[in-house]
Amino acid sequence: MATDDRWELTLTTDEGTLDPVLDLVGEMFSAGRVEEEVRLRFEVAVAEIGANIIEHAGDGAPVTLNLVLELAPDRLEARFTDDGSPARVDLRAVQMPDVFAERGRGLAIALEALDELEYRRRGGDNVWRLACYRDRGGEQSDDDEVSGPGR
Repeated sequence: MATDDRWELTLTTDEGTLDPVLDLVGEMFSAGRVEEEVRLRFEVAVAEIGANIIEHAGDGAPVTLNLVLELAPDRLEARFTDDGSPARVDLRAVQMPDVFAERGRGLAIALEALDELEYRRRGGDNVWRLACYRDRGGEQSDDDEVSGPGR
């Protein structure tokens, strides 16, 4: 469901869940008001965090996932909420794994693409907030917000 600058979906996860997540991002971008560089960073980060939730939040079982996207004049935001198990990674400690590692790149890629990534456990739900600022100037500052614990 979409309003002028807000898009939302709720579903139960399965192997095809990333498709409607990315379709919603595409619907947001169809407004035609998002800069290409911001689009790319945001879409990559939403895909990585969404895939992480789908794979890990339910420990192999489906979870209820809600995604809210907001298009503000200064930023793009995504908020994932799921009723899966708590994430167990400190986002401040996330690093890109060795080039030969077969797993573990998703959070590192999302952190690099985003200006803010937050994780909170609230009321028995996992809440991930992602933000890309539209006037980033091509650089990520040392003040970029990262909070944990994450997955």
